[in-house]
Amino acid sequence: MTNSEITVEVEGGSWFLEIEPNRLHHSRYPQSHRFDTHRHPAYHLILIDRGGCTLHIPDLAPVECPVRSLLLLNPLVPHRFSFEAKECEHNSCIWRFRNRDGRYLEKPLQQLDGRCEKQPAPYLLQVLSPVQASAYLRMHREAETYLHANSGFVTSLKCFRLWTLGLELLMEQSWRQEVVSLESGDFLIERIYRLIEDNFCYSWLSVSYLADELGKNANYLNTVFSAREGIGIGQAIRNRRLEQAKVMLESTSWRIREISEQCGFTRQNYFTQAFRRSTGLTPLEYRRRTGARPEAAR
Repeated sequence: MTNSEITVEVEGGSWFLEIEPNRLHHSRYPQSHRFDTHRHPAYHLILIDRGGCTLHIPDLAPVECPVRSLLLLNPLVPHRFSFEAKECEHNSCIWRFRNRDGRYLEKPLQQLDGRCEKQPAPYLLQVLSPVQASAYLRMHREAETYLHANSGFVTSLKCFRLWTLGLELLMEQSWRQEVVSLESGDFLIERIYRLIEDNFCYSWLSVSYLADELGKNANYLNTVFSAREGIGIGQAIRNRRLEQAKVMLESTSWRIREISEQCGFTRQNYFTQAFRRSTGLTPLEYRRRTGARPEAAR
């Protein structure tokens, strides 16, 4: 939108959100593609799909961006990408903030709400769950379609929805995140917990899945996690599922089998055994002990 139709309040004034037609797009890069280091005088938001890539910023360790990474680069940050997979897709949204005097903001996004006073990270990175990535990608395609069709008001709505969704997904964990290498143990642990939180209800969640998502060896991942947390990743997944099961036993009238399935357990017998080892009670005993009405067990 060369003539902006969206305004936001920043630093006590109104700023136009500018997204030009060629700045909302998706591009596919083969493994052989070579990027030169470059910079944008704008905010660059990218959902990375199909194979993942590596972000290179001068003076920082290379940053792995696996499939479903949502990446934001602040204005004027020099960067380039390299590719290991046969093909990688970038779904990009590049925008600027302009006031009525024609001045553009070049502050890092983390400083715009006034809460981040120290030097913020040049980038923000969040690995999305499959559901989050699918929703963002669908919204990105819709915004592209309306933007290129010059449909005015609807274009503004679609672009604004895409922009706000992207920032919400990033801010959830990374708004105040420091510049650290992905090899940092603390950051790696944080990403493991985030993936567990997003996917524990799915029975297919496993150490192998996390290793694939993070681009790490499964044994290495489990070793790092165990050394820091004192338990294996498999146990951490079970613990999160059991926590959710307790909440559902206390607050819903679902059957034990239904709760077992909703918490990611493939067999009710295994769920009951794991629950008893953790609490000393069967799920039904726990429900009764916590004061649930008899009819709640159905």
